[in-house]
Amino acid sequence: MENPAMKWMLKIFDKWIELIRRIEGPELEPFLWHSHYLSTRYSKIALTGLGRKLKGKILDVGAGTGYGARFLDRTKTMYIPTDLLKGRDPSDSTISKQAEKIGIYCSANELPFSNGCIDGIMMISVLEHLENPQKALKEAYRSLVPGGNILVATPFAFPVHGYPLDFRRWTKEGLKSEIENAGFVVLEENCFGNTFSSLALNLNLFLKYNILQDRNKLFRVAYLMGSPLRFIYQIILNLFAISLDPIDKSDGFPLGVAM
Repeated sequence: MENPAMKWMLKIFDKWIELIRRIEGPELEPFLWHSHYLSTRYSKIALTGLGRKLKGKILDVGAGTGYGARFLDRTKTMYIPTDLLKGRDPSDSTISKQAEKIGIYCSANELPFSNGCIDGIMMISVLEHLENPQKALKEAYRSLVPGGNILVATPFAFPVHGYPLDFRRWTKEGLKSEIENAGFVVLEENCFGNTFSSLALNLNLFLKYNILQDRNKLFRVAYLMGSPLRFIYQIILNLFAISLDPIDKSDGFPLGVAM
């Protein structure tokens, strides 16, 4: 028979974790105290500039919660989000509160479109999760109208995510080569984030996730109960990285690459 006191404590603990998640807010619209704040802050600058250059029917491959839609000029585009059935849940408010419903369920390797019928394609944080990224890029190339554009963004200094389907990271030159091998010509390229934002983000994620690995239950409970303190040091780390941003313009250790 279950101990009533233990049952009550577990219920209180679940409520506490729910409250912490609510305070932290969604991953894709993060507040300053969120662990992912820096990756969103810096990628937004790069992706907005590139996304506004897309026109017409835009296919977002591996759209998840439809994150790519916010980088488009909606008066000049028709947004078509696609993903696998097992992709991110658009109704998960811990990920996004501005989610778009998936329009078409399909694989990046087999887009259900005839040759040359899509004006533009987005692949944001998708290629690193594909065993054969060349196949997906060539499928995108096939689907685009002549002269159509593709926007590709991949992480660089970012921990393994979406395990076990996380296969690789690219430098700027590496991603450029990958895209050109699929038949594209790279018109614009940039890195987003720098050494300070990369170090701060990875420390945030280490303290949020990795430190809990292989620990006893008592440690996990104590750590999770002290979660509000994590928000404080995440604010400090994020502000520290932002303040040091002007020092490193080398593109030597970016958060990610977009082109």
